[in-house]
Formats: sequence, C-alpha cells, structure tokens
Amino acid sequence: MKRLAAAISLVLFLSCIASAQIIKLPPLGPRPTPKPVSTPTIGPNQGPLGPTNNGSARPPQATDKPELLKTSLDIRCDTWAKYWKLPNESNYTSWVPQVKFKVLYAGTAKLRLTAEYFTPDGKPWFTETLKQDMINNAEKTVGIITDRVPGRFDGKATIDTGLFGVKIVDSGDGSVLFQGKFKVGKFKWGPSIPMFKNQYDFFVDQDWNLPIGYIWLNWKDKNAPPPTVSMWIKGETRLDDLEAKLFYNGEQIATTDDMGAVHSVQQRYPNSLENKETHRWELFDFEWYKFKYAVTAAGRNMFKQARFMNDMNGNYTVKVFHKGVQIREASFSVSGGNLADNGVASANKFGDGKVLIPVKVMGNYDKWNSATWQADAFYSNPLTGFPSM
Repeated sequence: MKRLAAAISLVLFLSCIASAQIIKLPPLGPRPTPKPVSTPTIGPNQGPLGPTNNGSARPPQATDKPELLKTSLDIRCDTWAKYWKLPNESNYTSWVPQVKFKVLYAGTAKLRLTAEYFTPDGKPWFTETLKQDMINNAEKTVGIITDRVPGRFDGKATIDTGLFGVKIVDSGDGSVLFQGKFKVGKFKWGPSIPMFKNQYDFFVDQDWNLPIGYIWLNWKDKNAPPPTVSMWIKGETRLDDLEAKLFYNGEQIATTDDMGAVHSVQQRYPNSLENKETHRWELFDFEWYKFKYAVTAAGRNMFKQARFMNDMNGNYTVKVFHKGVQIREASFSVSGGNLADNGVASANKFGDGKVLIPVKVMGNYDKWNSATWQADAFYSNPLTGFPSM
C-alpha cells in the first residue's frame, strides 16, 4: 500500500511540472482595443506645455513723448491758515490746488509741464510750473508734483468751493496731457469758539474711486510678476484687518493670509487729517505669492508652490474682507494665458497696462456718495464702456 501511494504521488507531481511548462497561445480573432491612458494632472508650477509655457505679456513701453498715467493723478487742496484778501484776520483758511502724478517717459530731455487752473465759471484762475520729482528707471516713469514755492498762496488762494477746472500742458510742444474738473468741498474743524469761526479744511471729493479697480501685472519681478488687484477703501484702515481671497472658477485658490500681501500704495486726504471716516481715501494692492505669471522658466523654478496664471484660463473673483466681514468684490478673466482686456483702458486711453474692473462696494464700512461717481470719474472724465456692478 505504501508503494502504491508513493507511486500515485510521483505521477501527480510529474503531471504538475508538465502542465506548468505548457506554452499558452493567444486566442484567434481581432486584438482588443487598449484602454486610454489618463492625462496627468498639471502640477502647481507646470503648464500644459511644461515649464517652457511662458507668458507673452510685457511691461508698458515708454517713448520720448510723455504720457500721463491717469490712474496716478491726484488733485487735492492745499489749505493755509491765512487769506490774502483779509491779511489781518487770523485762522481764516484758504486754499490753492496741488497736483501729483506719473508720466510714462523714456526721453532724456527734462520735462517741463505746467498746470492751468480755472474757476467754477470757466474763467482762467492761474498757471504754475510743475516740478519733476522721482524718476523710476525700472518702470520708465517720472513723478511730477506741484512745486510748493514761497508765496504761492499770495493773490491766488480762494475760499470758494465747487467744480474747478485743470489742464496739464507740455510747455515744450503745447500738447495737452490731461484736462478735467475737480469737485471741492469743505468742513469745519478745530475748536468751536469765535476765533476759529472761519477755520475750514478744503478737500477734493475722491468718492469716484471706490467702484473702480485694477488688475495688472506688477513688473517689480521680471521673471514672475504677481497679478495684482488694486482697490480703494474710504477711511483709515489697518493692513492687518484686511484679507483678500482669490477664487478661480468658483473655487478658492489663494488668500493674502497665506503667503500673500496687502500694501497701502496711495492716500488722498485734506491737510488737517480730521474726519478720516468721510474725507480720507486709500488705495490698496492685493497680491498672492502662490499665484504668479511666468515670463521665464527661471520664474517658474523660483516659485515651486505657485500656480501660474498662464496655465489657468477662466474667471476669477476677488473678495476683500475687513475683520472678517466682506466689503468688496471684483472679477476678471484670463484668456490665452493673459489678462482678458475688456477694452475700457484702450477706449479711454490708459497707457499703464492695467485692466479697469468694476468693484462692488458692500456693507456700510464706507461712508460715500454712490450717486455721482460715474460723472466724477477721473476728474470729470467718465469712462466709456465701463460696466458698473
């Protein structure tokens, strides 16, 4: 029996070895269609064409003919505690206008610009020579400001309010760089006693800025400029109280609280700095270091954690919060890897590369007049084709 069991086991073992060595032939008939391989997900620092998919946008190009950048133009009242018509009266305030702006300019000749002012009835008021200030060689801009020379109030200062005119002229060839009107108001300030009864501060109404925002590439970084959104907020606002969230096709992709930044870049206010809630305007820039525009391969390599606008066509929304409460909202689009131009800047001859976008002012944080901004925009130069929110 033992010999019989051993023989059976040996036969089974040899049978298994033989079956393992049999080569199976493929079945006859058509070959099955292979399953498609899924496309890998694009990484945060890689475009659909790989790391060489770089943008075609370039900084604004300057020429030897100065171009006034309208987004930089600031007209305000310079208030003085004297009035030349009543030299013996103390604390009798009056004002004259002062201007500040940038021009895009690549020429070598010194700029000689003048500002001509007009009274509310359209009559010539006075003309002054403007001063060439800071030169920014990187962005090819020259700062221009009012030259506050001694005696500039004498015979010129006024106590009137209303709609005054201004014209900025290149005295070299007589060309007009800008022409518009600015709305002047006043408010009482200081102690409420008789000796200060004629003490007012005068201001230029800047409420028109609030519904107008900008999306642009900040070329301080030539390899990977950050797409920057600029908005005005009224009053005095702490940077730490602001947060801007960026949404792409409805999904939040970045916040200034996480590798982002909020910058205060411009303030407009009267001399006295009183009534900040109603007479102070501030421009803020919002940037996200995880959201860039790749110009070069080096730009991509420098920001490994970033997503790049070049790779993300679609619709974007920016929501700004003050202490957790939303106060602003604006939208823009990207097409062909670049900011989609809505045509407003070109139609209104803006030359600084910024796309003008409507801003929705939300809540009651800003004490402003929402009824007049369209007529007052850019100092009585209403925007053609601007879509208000």
